[in-house]
Amino acid sequence: MEYMSTGSENKEEFDLLLTDLNMSEVIDIMENLYPKGDLTIYKDNLIALHPEKNKNEERTESLLFSRREVSLLSCVKYGTVEDLLAFANQVSNTAKQLCQHRRQESGIILNMIKPKNGRYKIDSDVLLFPWKLTYRNIGTDFIPRGAFGKVYLAQDTETKKRMACKMVPVEQFKPSDVEIQACFRHENIAELYGAILWDETIHLFMEAGEGGSVLEKIESCGPLREFEVIWLAKHILKGLEFLHSKGVIHQDIKPSNIVFMSTKAVLVDFGLSVQMTEEVYYPKELRGTEVMIVHERIAPYIS
Repeated sequence: MEYMSTGSENKEEFDLLLTDLNMSEVIDIMENLYPKGDLTIYKDNLIALHPEKNKNEERTESLLFSRREVSLLSCVKYGTVEDLLAFANQVSNTAKQLCQHRRQESGIILNMIKPKNGRYKIDSDVLLFPWKLTYRNIGTDFIPRGAFGKVYLAQDTETKKRMACKMVPVEQFKPSDVEIQACFRHENIAELYGAILWDETIHLFMEAGEGGSVLEKIESCGPLREFEVIWLAKHILKGLEFLHSKGVIHQDIKPSNIVFMSTKAVLVDFGLSVQMTEEVYYPKELRGTEVMIVHERIAPYIS
């Protein structure tokens, strides 16, 4: 084994020996012979002696990775949270170019939605309706009035399941739009069901807040009554307590991002959220809605 570290003159004989030798077996032998030694130099030289084998392995790994990327954009299918995050990253990085020539939808579903043969067709398998509301009281029915922005009411044509569908142009989509809702589940966080890319737009399907947002209720009915404020605060503080226990900061708490369900209130829109990696978080930039940001956050930016 001296040749590998010193460059012996018996290179031709050694190369002939290595031709029929499994490199991983050689490394295993070295690790058994030198259990406490530094084998980096041996491994590096073994790789250098068989550059073709090393290139083939790298090429295979690259091919497998690229195939996985392509498969994420090939159809609509059930997957794990990891699959959904990988899909989100792939869309953010390359889907703007890919989707220009694609007519079939693709995406990852976590639950509640039932794709059919790799398809989940908008306006066929799922119907989208403009979400217009007005309010009476928490937990009661609503009548059409107002608008809910780029969030639509979605209904699965087979199961009749009602969902919210947030539509994000692919060039504006960020992985952070789905990361928090995908990774953290809590009764006061709107549950994410899946993400589908279709017609250069990301469709985010999630738990429907058919009672609309706090902002809409205030605009429609005026200030909340005391018992409503107490009820609302109880639910939102539970959601924030859970997020903070996971090191997550929402960074955009405002009336339009708090939505009423029939029996609870939930937080939505986690696009500006961050997950802390240290005990104290020092924001590098000012995030949030200007009129809703607390003075302490704005003060450092005021000259």
